[in-house]
Parts: sequence; C-alpha cells; structure tokens
Amino acid sequence: MEGNGHNTSAFLPGGGRRRAKAPLRPFILLLILISAVALTVTSAGCGSASQPPREDDFLISLADAVDTGRMLRDIEYMAGEELRGRPAGSPESSELEAFLEQRLVELGLEPVDELGLSGYRQEFPVPTERCFLESPPEGATLTCANVLGEIPGEDGGELVVLTANYDGLGVDAATGEFYPGADYNASGAAAVLELARILSSTDERPRDTIVFALMGAEECGGYGSSALAEALESGGFKSGAHVINLEGLGAGEGGYMDVWDLNYRKNRPTVEALDEAASMLGVTLELGGADPGTSAATFFLHHLPAVTCDWSWFERDEHPDFHLPSDTPDRLREEGLRAVTGVAAVAAWMLAG
Repeated sequence: MEGNGHNTSAFLPGGGRRRAKAPLRPFILLLILISAVALTVTSAGCGSASQPPREDDFLISLADAVDTGRMLRDIEYMAGEELRGRPAGSPESSELEAFLEQRLVELGLEPVDELGLSGYRQEFPVPTERCFLESPPEGATLTCANVLGEIPGEDGGELVVLTANYDGLGVDAATGEFYPGADYNASGAAAVLELARILSSTDERPRDTIVFALMGAEECGGYGSSALAEALESGGFKSGAHVINLEGLGAGEGGYMDVWDLNYRKNRPTVEALDEAASMLGVTLELGGADPGTSAATFFLHHLPAVTCDWSWFERDEHPDFHLPSDTPDRLREEGLRAVTGVAAVAAWMLAG
C-alpha cells in the first residue's frame, strides 16, 4: 500500500520574517490561554477517540454476524454423498442449483436485471465431453447455470459482485470414489450464501448494488465465470464492477488471508477495502499478486477488476486435500471461514457504500 508522502521537512525552523519582540506579560498570558485551549481540545479528543465511530460499529457488526455453524451445515450438504461431487451437468448439480436459488429467494434477493436476468439463473452451454459425468447423456452440449441474486443499491451506478463456484469433480471413474470438494469449493459457495444472509438482513441499504453469484461449470473449464464476465462486459460494467471471488476458505493453518489481485491496477480500490477491513478485524492479510488458476483470472481476461480471496494458501501443501477424495467437511477449520467471510462482508459494504 502506498503512503501519503507527507513532507515533514516543510515544518523545519529557519527562514521567514523576523518579528519584533512582544512585551513579556502579554506573551505569558497568551501562552497560558493557548495551553488551556489545547488542553480542552485534547481532552475532548481523547473522550471521542474512546468511542469508535458509528460506521465502524456497523461494519464490525457485519463480521460479528458470521455464523460458521450455518456455513458448515451448508458445506456438509454440498460435499455430502447425496450430491456425489456435484459435477456440472449432472442431476446432482441441478438439485444443488435449485437449493441455491431457493436460498436466495428466501433471503429476499432480487434478480440481477442489470445483466438482463428476469430470474435467478443465468444459463449457458457446456460441451458434454468437458463435464465429469459417470453416464454422459447424448448431445454435444449440456445446459449449466450460474445462480445469482442482488441487493439493489440506492444509486445503482456500480456493482460489487461476490462470487464462488459451487460445482465439483464428481466421481473417480477408476475407483468409484467421489470428490466431496468441501474446502474447494463448497466453502466459497457457503461463504457467498452467508454474505447474502448478513448483508440482506441489515436495516441499511447500500449505495451501489451488491450481487451474489454462485458459478457453475468452473471445474470443467471456467464456463460459469466466462458467462458472468461476458454479461458484465456487455452490460457496461467494465469499469463499474468490483468482483471478489472466494475459494478455499476452510483449510490452511498459516493464520493469514490471501488476496490474489493479479497485479492489476484496476483492483486497487478492492484491495484497499479488503486491507482496511482486515486491519479493522485484526486479520493478517497477504497480497499474492498473480494466480492464473483462480476464477478471478477469467474476469481479468475481460478487463474486469477481480480478486480472489482464500485462507493460508501461498503454497500448495497448505491445502493438502485439494482435488482429492479426502477433501471432506470434517477436515475443515472454522478460523478461515470466519475470517475471510467477515473481511469480505466489511469490504463489500465499504465498496458499495
């Protein structure tokens, strides 16, 4: 983060006009008066400093509202055997899409009409051969979907978009084992649902619109993020959107939060908001730079500002169950779920204003 660059040398003594000496008594009286005023102002300042501003109280309350128990229950469902790894294009994925859509409806979110959607689904085709299906259906393509909802802003000039992919790798054809994908990326999807619950339950209304996007068909080629990026671009939000993508929040023991900003200057407002939020909440934040393997990279290709947030993942071995059948809910840690979701809640509200 760049500093303000204040030049303290401008206040060094030397130079200027010489002044005539003032009588001693008036000078002493003036000095006493100035000291008294300074003491009064300082005392008043100290009193007000002990009480954080109301805005800070509100922002901290957003982070305090994170319910990791609720998140873990959502993760257990998404990573459970019933959904068999939720591969794109499968009946299990369709079941999950219906679940996600119902949750957004129950929270009172609205369809994202800025992107031309009258409902909560953004459908797109995916080549059948790219989907991880045990019994692929006939036909060259399958219809997959992103599930989206929004909190409309008072002005609606810009969008803050909170994203995560909900699909998984399905079942290993050789062993019959399914890939639960609890950390990657049921944890991110659960975080978006939790953020939707928290931010939609406040009495405040943001200045800009906040969009919650659960993306499908990411694991088989980034189709969900591509469809969303194209919609944002065609909707005129190339410079009017801030995308925060959430991945891998439940593993990692490093005790820090990563922000992968792709070294893209248009991400600076988002990074600054995340940095301020992390500082406010006492969360250690590390700036990771470029990572082409995240969904944020897809938005970057469309010249859209987007960052990916995860928990303690500078090295691959910090998330040892990544894309393995051992990525199960019982191996997750609440620390990352709570920290990243809380920081994202505060930063999203800061950006939406």
